[in-house]
Amino acid sequence: MSGLPLGRAPLVMLALFVFSATMILRRPAPPARQIEFWTFAQTHYDEYQARKAEFEKRHPGVTVRLQLMQGSILRDKLVAAFLSETAAPDLVEVEIGDVGRFFQGRPSDIGFADLTDRLQSEGWIQKMIAARFVPWSNRGRIYGVPHDLHPVVLFYRHDLFTKAGIDLPKEVETWEDFLKVMNRPGVLDSRRDGRRDRYGIMLAAHDATHFRPLLVQRGGDYFDAQGRVTFDSPLGVDTLAFLRDLIKQDHVVFRQPINWGPDMYGPMKEDRLLCAFTPDWFVGLIKKNAPELAGKWRGMPLPAWERGGRRTTTHGGTMIGLTRQAEQPDLAWELLKFYYFDRDALVTRYATTRIIPPLRAAWSGPVFSEPDPYTGGQRLGRLFVSLADDVPPVHQNKFYAEANTLLGPAVYAVFNQGADPARELKRVADELRRKQAKDRFAR
Repeated sequence: MSGLPLGRAPLVMLALFVFSATMILRRPAPPARQIEFWTFAQTHYDEYQARKAEFEKRHPGVTVRLQLMQGSILRDKLVAAFLSETAAPDLVEVEIGDVGRFFQGRPSDIGFADLTDRLQSEGWIQKMIAARFVPWSNRGRIYGVPHDLHPVVLFYRHDLFTKAGIDLPKEVETWEDFLKVMNRPGVLDSRRDGRRDRYGIMLAAHDATHFRPLLVQRGGDYFDAQGRVTFDSPLGVDTLAFLRDLIKQDHVVFRQPINWGPDMYGPMKEDRLLCAFTPDWFVGLIKKNAPELAGKWRGMPLPAWERGGRRTTTHGGTMIGLTRQAEQPDLAWELLKFYYFDRDALVTRYATTRIIPPLRAAWSGPVFSEPDPYTGGQRLGRLFVSLADDVPPVHQNKFYAEANTLLGPAVYAVFNQGADPARELKRVADELRRKQAKDRFAR
């Protein structure tokens, strides 16, 4: 060894090279690229699971990992992942009632990636109903893509109204018209003896479930675009008072069960419920739970608050977001578009769930113009689509969950305990304003 001209150094380097090369060759191949996607809805999961093989085929080496979990569990896991800045999925769906929780603090504290520039540069905002981006926006930036439109129509028992000699769509334009028809002899008292044995419409009398959609229909909301509390405005007070008076009238309102269970459909099957406040997703539930009523229902635009006014509102909603922890955001964006912007997939979604997508290009699909046997051959899809551009915006922020929690007992007191609408709404609104005043990042 000592006779080597350069000493031992070359041999040591050679040995290290051979060892390193051996280890590299023996090291397992890096894992395939993976996109993790969380959702809370079984119907969504089934749709995405059925299509994921096609995406993986288009992107060799990519694996899509879908996870289905209960909504509150998903929400809590996502909150923890954002706070710890670890273990978040690449993509996640969030329900409209939960999204405000994720708009805490400064823009840099929001765990979702800002999608505004991507959506604008690729022209997606112009291709969709712009109002549906509002719930998923904060401080003028968009953090989620809407899954749905959820316009609301009035479902009514065509057979029972026809028997009573009433053409409901011709006679009802406003809620005032609706109430007049309900109070007509032979409508709620099917035996025409003055004793009412039917209900006009199903609405919640235990919380604010229908207060907000009806307020939004009028152009109001819980909050304005700047995050200020607005539900105690004269418009809010008048809306709540109207609902109170509607509920107080004999048999005009069937009180919606709290648990959304079989009790909701019993009065329908027994011919004791004439109308239902029906977002697109509720159509599928009625069909599933009351199949024997096929051919007896029809849909019509929701009564307006004044003649010439808006004939729909919106109820519910889901977004998909790209998290800031995504290691391959461009690839995750491609998966988002694959699930949310593919026209054929959206057409299939409507055929399966009756959920109207917010992408205009999807509406040209033949399924939206097909006669629906459940509504006696009515082209129900066309009715929903005709109302799409009139769907109002809904403003969410981090105080929404608390507002909804506080409003529940207040609205219950108005409906059931004789409380004053103006006083209850102001009490809750002032409490929220005090909380906002103490919050540096109140918006």
